[in-house]
Amino acid sequence: MKNTLSILMVILFSHFSSAQSPNYDKLWQDVAKFEAEGLPKSALKVVENIEKIAKTNKNQAQTIKTMLFKSKFAIVLEEDAQLDIINDFKSNIAASEFPTKNILENVLANLYWQYYKQNRWKFYNRTQTTEKVDATDFRTWDLQTLFDETHLHFQNSLANGLMLQQEDLKQFAAILTEQKDSKIYRPTVFDFLNHTALEFYKTNETQITKPAYKFEVDNEKLLSDAKTFAELTITSKDSSSLQLQALKIYQNLTRFHLKDKSPFALADVNIERLKFVNEHATFNNKETLLLDALKAENKEHKKHEVSGLYDFEIAQIYYQQSNTYHPKTSNIYKWKAKEALEICDAVIAKFPKSNGAEKCEVLKAIINRTQLQLTSEAFLPVQQNGRIFVQYKNLNHLEFNAYKVTEKQFEKFLTLYNSDDQWDFIKPLKSTKTWESTLKNENDYQSHSTEVLLPKLDNGRYLLVATTKNASDKDFSFSNIQITNTALIETESPDFKIFQCIDRTNGAPIANASVELTYTENYTNKIKTEQHKTNSLGQFKINKKREHWYRNVNLRLKVIMTWHTLAIIILIEVIPKTKKKQPINLFYLQTEVFTDHRKPYTSKLLL
Repeated sequence: MKNTLSILMVILFSHFSSAQSPNYDKLWQDVAKFEAEGLPKSALKVVENIEKIAKTNKNQAQTIKTMLFKSKFAIVLEEDAQLDIINDFKSNIAASEFPTKNILENVLANLYWQYYKQNRWKFYNRTQTTEKVDATDFRTWDLQTLFDETHLHFQNSLANGLMLQQEDLKQFAAILTEQKDSKIYRPTVFDFLNHTALEFYKTNETQITKPAYKFEVDNEKLLSDAKTFAELTITSKDSSSLQLQALKIYQNLTRFHLKDKSPFALADVNIERLKFVNEHATFNNKETLLLDALKAENKEHKKHEVSGLYDFEIAQIYYQQSNTYHPKTSNIYKWKAKEALEICDAVIAKFPKSNGAEKCEVLKAIINRTQLQLTSEAFLPVQQNGRIFVQYKNLNHLEFNAYKVTEKQFEKFLTLYNSDDQWDFIKPLKSTKTWESTLKNENDYQSHSTEVLLPKLDNGRYLLVATTKNASDKDFSFSNIQITNTALIETESPDFKIFQCIDRTNGAPIANASVELTYTENYTNKIKTEQHKTNSLGQFKINKKREHWYRNVNLRLKVIMTWHTLAIIILIEVIPKTKKKQPINLFYLQTEVFTDHRKPYTSKLLL
C-alpha cells in the first residue's frame, strides 16, 4: 500500500499546478524537509497543522493534499494501516460536497485499482463469492468484487458531469503538477476525472467476466470522425464491459469539446479514442477506416496547428506499414516511410513550434536513422577471398578495415558491450587491410542487404570493422573471422568424445599429432595435464565417464603438430552445461601459429 500511495500521488500530481499560497508553500517545504531527513512523525505533525488551516479556510485542494500525505505517512508509522486509510477516505467522501466529493471518489477508486495491480497474484488464487466476505475489508475481496467496487467509485466520481464541466482545475492546483500544454488539453475537473477513469477502463486486465452477450467493438462507425462518433448510440446487454464504459467516456468528452472554440482538447481526446477503437476493433478494415478518419479531421482543421497532430498519426501509420515491406512478397509498402517523412517535413514547415511538429521531429529522426550489421563466415582458409554479408539502411558508402588481434585482445573486446567502449578499443588498432564499397541506396528508407568481397588474409584472428565515410561519428559495425587451414570435427560414442583434426582446404586427416589436454578439476584452480596422440585418421579420444570432467569450470586440450615450417596449436575448451554427468557438447577452437622465435598470435572460435 505504501507503493500504492506513492503511485497515486504521482498520478494526481502529474497534470497541472499553479502557485500556492505562500503560507502553504512554507508549510509544505517543512514537510518535505522532515521527510527527507527520515522524520515521518515530525512531517505528519506539520501535515495535521496544514489540515486544520485548510479546513478552517475551506481550501478543498489543500484538504485533499493533506489526506494523501497523511495516508503516506500512516503506511510508514502504523502497522496494517491500509484499512484505516480506505475508511478515512470513505468518511471524508461522506462528509464532502461537490466537487471535492468527486475527486475523493476518484482517489478511492484509484487506491483500489493500484492495490490490485500490486497484489494481482493474490487475487487469481481466490474463488469468487456471491457476496463480500467482509464488507469493510477490501483485502478479503475476490477479484470481481474489487473491480466492481473500483468501477462504482469511478462512476461516482463522474457524477454531475455538466457541473464538472464548469469547474476549472485551477482551484485544485495544490494537488496537481503542471505538464507542458496541460491546461489546453485538460482544462476542467471534468477532463481530469474522466481521463483518470479511462486509465482503468482501457486496460485489458479488467476483462474478468465473460458474459453470454460479451460487448465487442464491432461497429465501424466507432472509427468515424468526432461529429459522427458523438451522435452514435452505444449500448450493449453487457453493461459491465469496461470497453463499453471507456467508449461512453470518450463520447462524453467528445460531445463536451465539440463546443469548444479551440480544438486542442477535442483533438487530444479524438486521437486517443481512434487509437483505442483501432486497438480493440474486431472488423478487418480498421486501419483503412482509421486513416480515413484521421484525414477527415486533418482536413477539418487544416488551418489550425492541431492538424499537425492528425498528420503525425497518419505519418506514424505509414511508417509502421513500411516496416512490413518485404521485397520478395510485395512492393505495396516500399515507399511508405518516404511518404511519412514528407508529411513530417510539411508539418514542421507549416507549424514549426507546434506539438505536432515536435512529434514529427522525433518520427523523422527514427526514419532517418542509419542501420548497419555485418555477418561473416566463422572460418576461412589462409589467403582465400571470402564475403561479408552487409545489412544496411540509409547508407551510401562504407569503409572496411581488417584488424589482426591477439587472443587476449579479442577476449577483452568481447567484454565490451557499450558502443563507445568498443569504438575506443578499435581506434588505436593497426589495420591489416583497408578497402571501400559503394552501396545501393534507393532513398526508400528501407533496409537492404548485399555482399562485399573480403580480401585474402594471413592466418590469425581478425576484427572486421565497417564505418561510414566519416568514421569519427562512431557509426560502425563489426564481425570477426578466423583465418586457418585447420579444422576440428567432433563425434561421440557412449563412452568417448572423439575429435578429428583435418586440413580445412582438402579434408585430409592430421595424423601423429601430439595432444596435450589441460584442465582444472572439481571447481579448483589446480591445473592437470594429460597427453594424447592422433591416430592415422587424425583422431583422439576423451573418456566421458571420468567424474571430474562433468564438474570442471573449463577443460583445455592442446594439439601440437607439424605442418610445413609451422607448429599449429589447437586449443579446445569444454564447458559442461550442468554439474550433472552428461556428454560435453560445447566446444571452442583456438589456433596459435608460431614462426621462428616469434610470439604466437591467437584465435578463438565457436564450433
